Amino acid sequence: MVDEKVLFTSSLDLTNHPMNNVKPELKKQYYLILEYFIKKHFNNKFIDSRLEQYGIKLLNSYTHIEKETDIKRIINSMINSTIRPWRKKYKYWIMCDIALILLDEDLINNIAIEMKTYMSRRQQKQFEVLLKAFKDDNEDITSIIFAKELISQYRRNRIFAMSDMRRFIVTANMSAGKSTLINALIGKSLVKTSQEVCTGNICYIYNKPYEDNRVYLENGAFSNNASQRELKNISWDVQTSIASYFRSINDIKNRICVIDTPGVNSSINKEHRRISQDALKNEQYEKVIYIINANKLGSDEEIKQLKWFSDNIPNDKVIFVVNKLDDFNASDDNISASIEGVKKDLVSLGFEEPVICPISAYFSLLIKMKENGDIMTDDEIDEYSFYVKKFKRPVYDLSKYYKDVYEQTGDNEMIEMSKKCGLYGLEKILYGGTI
Repeated sequence: MVDEKVLFTSSLDLTNHPMNNVKPELKKQYYLILEYFIKKHFNNKFIDSRLEQYGIKLLNSYTHIEKETDIKRIINSMINSTIRPWRKKYKYWIMCDIALILLDEDLINNIAIEMKTYMSRRQQKQFEVLLKAFKDDNEDITSIIFAKELISQYRRNRIFAMSDMRRFIVTANMSAGKSTLINALIGKSLVKTSQEVCTGNICYIYNKPYEDNRVYLENGAFSNNASQRELKNISWDVQTSIASYFRSINDIKNRICVIDTPGVNSSINKEHRRISQDALKNEQYEKVIYIINANKLGSDEEIKQLKWFSDNIPNDKVIFVVNKLDDFNASDDNISASIEGVKKDLVSLGFEEPVICPISAYFSLLIKMKENGDIMTDDEIDEYSFYVKKFKRPVYDLSKYYKDVYEQTGDNEMIEMSKKCGLYGLEKILYGGTI
């Protein structure tokens, strides 16, 4: 049975698909074959969406195509054409696309068996190279090198789906910068940020194995190419799931799930505290990321929530992220003293040896936006330049608060600044390092 979670967190990039430059009639026939084999064996909303992605790519403007009466003739002409030997590649590409659409070994094998009925014994033997390549990353694909890119995509999805998942739940009082921090970790503005109450239910944000420039959104209905408008207008009446490639500083080896919870001090909706606390008690997660606004330490709401944490959440599961240190002014504020004060307060509330990670989430997001060539407003460009100058000053360098994070010869500006603003150290802890 197809694992819907595997499909939801997978990547599929058709930018350089080998069928992009063939004649329109061939594209149509190719699509009809994909649709025939896929829908004969399995179908759901995710599969439909993937087929639509192929339809749009191959047919330009996708509309439902009525099946042609002689589908077997079309399959023969593309898979086993004796008068057009150059079409020998098509059966390999078709099988790769079927594998990428389904991502299920049993279904792939079943369709492969059916496809082989259209081939000679010699062709079947050659075809086995591809099927072995799906399962074995060391299989020699020299003889089918023309399918290398599609095989690589399938392998990366398969390996990713087999990796362990690290789950992190994020919580904060309002205005602590929770959404900005989540966006900084993802490297994209996916989560709405503002002073209003943004999150009214649980939102699960998953990473994908590689960049395909698509955001998957499940919010009552499923979209495999969610727009910024859709993301900003999410209905909080139901739980939400989002999947996108995370632009991390270093490669992420595991599947990641960031669980976004409502702000716990909302005066507008008291239900938010209950939703968050229920999630903290009942969800499976590795660590809690508790975000503290460096400018509003020690408020009654903060103390109340921290006491609840101390009583209900194992201390070793909590990472305290002190945010908005970019707002500090060296002449009036002391970062070291503030962090030491936070530590002292946490110890007094029952947290033994609390893990404290100082960061500028906003600068972290700007760093990733610039590195990835995102369109930035004039204000964002100016603010990026301002923060580069600011964090180059030793007094603002946050790397010293992280274990084994040092400036090294050869660091480019992105790496240097990510270390100084706390992003590099926090990602190291979350994605592959140790506390």
